[in-house]
Amino acid sequence: MAFRLESEGRQNDHLVTAAPLTNALAGEVKMLRSAPIYPPLRMAPDRPLLIVNPRSGGGLSESRWARLAGAVAEGLGPFDTQLTQPPDHARELAYEAAQAGRRLVVAVGGDGTLNEVVNGLMEAGQGPTTEVAILPRGTGGDFRRTLDFPSDFTTAARRIAQSQAKAIDVGRVTYVDHNGQAASRYFVNVSSFGFSASVASKANGSSKKLGARSAFLGATVRTMFGYSNLDVQVSIDDDEPLRRTVMLGAVGNGRFFGGGMKICPDAVLDSGSLQFVVVGDLGLGAIATKIHRLYGGTHLDIDRVDGRQIKRVTVAPAEGQAAAPVEVDGETPGTLPATWEVIPAALRLRV
Repeated sequence: MAFRLESEGRQNDHLVTAAPLTNALAGEVKMLRSAPIYPPLRMAPDRPLLIVNPRSGGGLSESRWARLAGAVAEGLGPFDTQLTQPPDHARELAYEAAQAGRRLVVAVGGDGTLNEVVNGLMEAGQGPTTEVAILPRGTGGDFRRTLDFPSDFTTAARRIAQSQAKAIDVGRVTYVDHNGQAASRYFVNVSSFGFSASVASKANGSSKKLGARSAFLGATVRTMFGYSNLDVQVSIDDDEPLRRTVMLGAVGNGRFFGGGMKICPDAVLDSGSLQFVVVGDLGLGAIATKIHRLYGGTHLDIDRVDGRQIKRVTVAPAEGQAAAPVEVDGETPGTLPATWEVIPAALRLRV
């Protein structure tokens, strides 16, 4: 259920989902009336819609959101809000918003929330029309690093309000989901396979109270024990498939993953290509002594590590190789074989 709010002389500054939240702009708040979630999205297409993940960044209480909402309004002006509930809800909300003609959708959360919003816009066929922005609140915040986006909400909101939308590329990965069916997902940051995907799976199941970097470092250490490098067939663009033994591969539209690792240091959001980085048959000792270079983005000159710009890459397990997980913007929706490809200028991003 959604509620429309009114505060001293300013009506309907926020449309919120679930329980009414305090309007932090000014004055007392009173509930005018309740309304279904849809079609309220169609009521004010000119106002930004904030899709808020209340579980991101360690959780979001009503009082905490009231403070953040005031900061956002100070920088962005009047806006509407919807809170996500079940998994993938942000995708559904973004899809409905785009279909209703909403001009700007802002993902409030981490990389996973942004990924869902982007998928909703792309599935609605409105990527080039409905603009998207991010107010980072997640524990990882890797896409924010590529944008060099401020973490202060007022500053970030003001930047969104004052910036012009820029056309950026979108990646699409087709993989095998956990039910054994072909599936696909869009991404704006990084998708990977192998060791990094195993780490992401463990990190997502662990506490992030000490921060994303600590969570990912802890998951990395746990994954090292018992992990074996993969034998895969790799086909880049129109090249013949090559068999390789790899620790991990990453396909980047953005540059960072894993809570701050600069895995694809040469990726550019509007280049019309993706950067494909392969960490080859390295042992655990080599990784342990060089992991700091992943954070600095200086790893491409390490022996058996290489990167190149690609339009399309297909990776399949070699004969006898067990299925390996695929990671997309921090989530692990399936396994190899998978194909990654770029869709140039497919999304308009406020930067």
